[in-house]
Amino acid sequence: MAGNIIPAIATTNAMTAGLCVLQAFKVMRDDLEKAKMVFLVRSTERIISVESLRPPKPECPACSVTQSALIVDTARATLNDLVEDFLKLELGYGGEFSVSSEAGILYDPELDDNLPKKFGELGVKGDSFITVVDEEDENPRVNLVLAISEQSLPEDSKPIYLAEKLDIARKPKPTPPTETNGHAVVVTNGVNGKRKRGATEADLEDDLVRKRGKVAEQSSVATQNGDIIVLDDSTNGAILIDDD
Repeated sequence: MAGNIIPAIATTNAMTAGLCVLQAFKVMRDDLEKAKMVFLVRSTERIISVESLRPPKPECPACSVTQSALIVDTARATLNDLVEDFLKLELGYGGEFSVSSEAGILYDPELDDNLPKKFGELGVKGDSFITVVDEEDENPRVNLVLAISEQSLPEDSKPIYLAEKLDIARKPKPTPPTETNGHAVVVTNGVNGKRKRGATEADLEDDLVRKRGKVAEQSSVATQNGDIIVLDDSTNGAILIDDD
């Protein structure tokens, strides 16, 4: 048995590496439609099964991030070119967003001192990354990560431009937490999914409280031979057990 372990591991590693290389070729050719997820399945006749790649989910903090390459002439481009001309005018960002790099936050609505500075002064050079976080309250975009590709551009051209067309997804609206009250009724911050009781519900509950009070009063009155006997329970219904 011990002599079969090493060959088995080597064979498995070779199969896995070969499958990874085959799919990597499709990624390198930018042919993602033909790329597949490959996994092992023992419940079917085929041991190895494949599945098409799934699109990124906007609510996923990992796969929802939009990534792209940004061509920048770092000798001419300023942070103002990135914020005002590129992000706001070209990509349509609003006023509430932040820009950060490996060194920290470069820009936000309350930090605009770096706008006149060039990329080189801010330490943003080729092969570095900047992250744009949309902080709008309503319908914000997912995070945008831009890989800086440093190039020398003509003087009459813009110092910043995208290498490809960009489509930035929107974050989904969060759903309020729900719970069941044990009677297959969804309760959300109130009764039956409502924050406040309606007038009809309030009258029904008040009427139910009055009926319960009458039943409690009637339960303390008993009749014997036509006479009314009032039972006074000093223990409030508790059962007392003597120690002896």
